[in-house]
Amino acid sequence: MSNICLVVLLSSLLSFPAYAQAASDSSIKRNHVEDIFIWKMSDELKLSAKEEKAFTDINKNLNRRRAELNKKIQDLLVKLNESGDEASLRSYKDLLLEYNQLSVNEFDSIKKLLGNKRFVSYLKIKNDLNTKLKSMLAGEKPSEKKEARVKLPPPRVIIEKAE
Repeated sequence: MSNICLVVLLSSLLSFPAYAQAASDSSIKRNHVEDIFIWKMSDELKLSAKEEKAFTDINKNLNRRRAELNKKIQDLLVKLNESGDEASLRSYKDLLLEYNQLSVNEFDSIKKLLGNKRFVSYLKIKNDLNTKLKSMLAGEKPSEKKEARVKLPPPRVIIEKAE
């Protein structure tokens, strides 16, 4: 499935009224986007059923852990605004380190599952999807690559006179 189809699918899901009403909770939206991401990766990387199951488990566990750590970080920021003591600052730093370690864990576990060649494809697809999703959320229209655009001069009309 092309990336344009994915963008259309994501935008229709996010703008569909019944979905928007049912998905008022951010965790529901996050789960739908997560499921679409897993489906897209499975399709693009041609994962077997066993690989797809392992990929889904890895992805959902990492995302769950990211959400938990993000919540702790946000809660600690409130505490830091109130006190700003050294112990809270150390805790904040520790949470940041733990959160960033998740990217390394993702790298290791997905690379082990997919192998080098498909892992490189995974990284490229993930980067493309993240870029498109961010631009959609920012309200930008999907655009062509700027390098591919060539400014052409306006057309000239040539009139030939018959003798």
